[in-house]
Amino acid sequence: MSSAKKHLHFIINPKSGIQKKSKIVDALKRELSKEFEYTVTLTKKAEHATEIAHEASKNKANAVIAVGGDGTVNEVGKALIGTEVALGVIPSGSGNGFARHLQIPMQCKAAVQVINTFDIKKIDTASVNGKPFLATAGLGFDAHVGWKFADFGRRGFWSYIRVTTNEFFSFKPRQYELIIDGKQIETTAFLINFANTGQYGNNAWIAPSASVFDGKLNVCILERFPSRLAPEIVFKLFNKQIEKSNYYRLIQAKEIWVKKPMEFHMDGEPQESERDLFIKVVPGSLNVIC
Repeated sequence: MSSAKKHLHFIINPKSGIQKKSKIVDALKRELSKEFEYTVTLTKKAEHATEIAHEASKNKANAVIAVGGDGTVNEVGKALIGTEVALGVIPSGSGNGFARHLQIPMQCKAAVQVINTFDIKKIDTASVNGKPFLATAGLGFDAHVGWKFADFGRRGFWSYIRVTTNEFFSFKPRQYELIIDGKQIETTAFLINFANTGQYGNNAWIAPSASVFDGKLNVCILERFPSRLAPEIVFKLFNKQIEKSNYYRLIQAKEIWVKKPMEFHMDGEPQESERDLFIKVVPGSLNVIC
């Protein structure tokens, strides 16, 4: 490897989204600046991206680029937390919430141009019981949709909308016990989201005021609401107005305990736990090209 050139390692999840990954490889050949050398690896199993990113970091890559959705970004990004190696993103998932929040273009050519700038910012990450997440983690309807979507079989925006619509009106709010920066809270909520970034993906903004630079998480509690107001809630979600809802509660925090929630999600990926969750922000812990 030439010492005069930066080395990038692209990790492609061939199962994310519906976009053909061969087109992305072709775009790299055409659009990536000649100042870079690069390697491309396709993932073969869950957590494979993390293994590849760890190895790339040890081999002195300057950046590792996640080509996929928020799950792939999570797998790559968590291997780079606390290192000088930068995370890059070419969005090709179903929602791409992390990339959308950082205003990384959805079009492959434009996303490669962002990588060409190699403009690096240091952002916050977060963790649940020591496991990192980059964008959001959530309980209630958040987690329920994550499980249903994982089992649905088809990826993509319209599949996600179908799952969400099918489950929205039948889902029952649940009771939660939390300790937020030392203050105990009990609530009946439709969902609770712990947001480092502002949206789930597809411009559904659960935390419009969230920032990856402020050293805090937005704890977003959507409380029980009348079913007749469901269209209004959805409208506000997609128009950055959810924080104005009378049923929405926002608390900024550094550390949160959740009493035995059973199921939750991290960056859209469903998780289970029979013990309490400890969620915390990790300020300025990841370099990102954006």
